Amino acid sequence: MPSPAPLVAGAAILFAVLTPGAASSGPASPFLTPDAAASAVPALQAARTAAPASASGVQDTSAARSAGAGAACRPGGGPDLAGRDLTRVALPADLSCADLRGARLDGVVVRSVLTRADLRGASLRGARLPQAEMAGARLGKADLTEAELYYANLRGADLREAVMDDSLPYGSHFEGADLSGASMVRAKTYGAQFDDAKLAGVDLTDADAYGVDMRRADLTGLKAAKARMYDSTLLRAVLKDADLRGTQLRQSAMNGATFKGADLTGADLGDVTGARLEGSEGVPKALPAPDPACEPGSGQRYAGWDLTRVAEFPRDLSCADLTGARLEGVDLGPVKLDRAILRDIVATGATIRYAKGADLRGALLEHAKLGSAELMGADLTGARMSGAQLGSAKLAGANLTRAELSGAAFGSADLTGARLVGADLRDTEFGSARADRADFTGARMERADLSSGEFRGAIFRGAKLGGADARFSEMRGAVFVDAEVTGLKADRAEGIDLSGSSSRMATGWVVFLSLTGLVVLWVVFRVIARGRRRARLARAELAEQAVRFEEGRAAREENVTRLGEEIDRLADEGGEVLDWNRALDCYDAAKEALAAARDHADLKAVDVTVARGRNALTRPRAG
Repeated sequence: MPSPAPLVAGAAILFAVLTPGAASSGPASPFLTPDAAASAVPALQAARTAAPASASGVQDTSAARSAGAGAACRPGGGPDLAGRDLTRVALPADLSCADLRGARLDGVVVRSVLTRADLRGASLRGARLPQAEMAGARLGKADLTEAELYYANLRGADLREAVMDDSLPYGSHFEGADLSGASMVRAKTYGAQFDDAKLAGVDLTDADAYGVDMRRADLTGLKAAKARMYDSTLLRAVLKDADLRGTQLRQSAMNGATFKGADLTGADLGDVTGARLEGSEGVPKALPAPDPACEPGSGQRYAGWDLTRVAEFPRDLSCADLTGARLEGVDLGPVKLDRAILRDIVATGATIRYAKGADLRGALLEHAKLGSAELMGADLTGARMSGAQLGSAKLAGANLTRAELSGAAFGSADLTGARLVGADLRDTEFGSARADRADFTGARMERADLSSGEFRGAIFRGAKLGGADARFSEMRGAVFVDAEVTGLKADRAEGIDLSGSSSRMATGWVVFLSLTGLVVLWVVFRVIARGRRRARLARAELAEQAVRFEEGRAAREENVTRLGEEIDRLADEGGEVLDWNRALDCYDAAKEALAAARDHADLKAVDVTVARGRNALTRPRAG
């Protein structure tokens, strides 16, 4: 191995040249003078020739790198180049432990070994440092904007509050480094190693950081909104209070990682492994698919959350816990909620399609859009579903005991074996529904439409079916014991047997009340007709008044226009009149009054103003 003496000598000469004021009493200049630069050339040439050359003639710095990396030195204890402009200087091969604080290296191609060098506050904007040896270097508050640092060795380096926006440190090694507070906006760090590194408060907004290894890294307060961090390793990483809104994290390994206080709104966590998101905030747009055999409540926990402003939900929230969540008007159509806990949710007007086996006890689903929903085996006990749309819904085996379903629509729905004991089904539409073996015991079904439905073996024991319509339905084997069937329309109901049912009202009373209703209807019709006639007359009168007003308005508009024309004519003739300004004021006031006119009284005010203007034009100006 060549002796490092020439390198040391070259560095010493370079130091002397770059410090021209060291031997004088005057202050040292931070920039090279032409004479100083010329005198530095021999020393720099000697430093370069001390390093062996490769067969291609290109200087081989591997020996110098090894020598610099191996020698123990104190950071900043090497050559003193602090504050210097080194953009036009050929740097020596080894600057280990050099003092480069505040130095300027913008755009420089740096091939020097910088192990444990002190570069705090240095400017390396656009510098090229590919495969740089910078282990243990101090780069606090250094400016590395757009710097090329790919495959660099920065193990154990101090990069606190460094600026690395738009930099290229891909494939680099940051193991054990401290990047707390550093800015890496839009940086391309893909494939980099950050094992055990400190990245608290680092800004990785919109960065390309996919495939990075951040195991055991401290990412507290990380800002990584919209960053691309997919296929990364985050084993046991700490992401407390991290901003991960819209971050792409799919297919990443997260075993043992903590996300307490982290904002995951819109984040992509599809196909990640080992994710435990307890204590996190926001709803990711994608989550790993739950275990097909998951237990209810074992998935994501959004109990009590207000989810009405979530822009995009994960496709699969099976077994999630959304107890008491607010979901008014939310479209959950594409979201799978099988076996999810949805007790007491407030989901008025919401859309739900997939909730097999879900727990919806006490849910508020008034006017919810549940058409074609898969609700097989769901528990809707006590749910409030007035006016809900359940057409073609699959509710086989569902439990709707004591549910409030007045005015709901079950057209063509499948209610086979469903329990509707004590449910409120007044004015509910079951047209063409299939409800074989369904249990309607004690249900209130006044005025319900059961026409053309299938109710084979259904139980209507103690149900109230007054005024219900069961025409053309299939009722073979249905039980109506103790049911109240007053006014039930059962024409052509196949196999219906009303044995044991009762009717509270005799036929005579039905006829009497029908006639009474007709009389009341006639009286109401007459009252309504008289009211409509009066309304028509009032509308006609208003229309006539409007026509007269428009005609008057047009006439006043012509008068105002003529007044303006008279003012213009007199102005052209040069005639002198009294109160010329008053005439103009009257003209302006007449236009404003006309624009604001709403009735004939307002039009009369326009006439008065026009008359005053004309009067001002007829009197000679006072001397």
